[in-house]
Amino acid sequence: MKGRNRDSSPHWKWGLFYLNPNDPKIWIEMRYGIGWTLNMARPAAWAILAAILLACLALFLLIT
Repeated sequence: MKGRNRDSSPHWKWGLFYLNPNDPKIWIEMRYGIGWTLNMARPAAWAILAAILLACLALFLLIT
């Protein structure tokens, strides 16, 4: 399918970051190894990343 080939090099930056605005998925299986990554070309991915970082910051502030 067009825009959904996750192994195509132009969509992977430094082998870690996936950027494909044509791919509707937010969570993408890693190109190498085990795990998932965010499709950073989607605005929802940035919201998820911000929520994770804010949760970590809140946890840190609660513990200290």
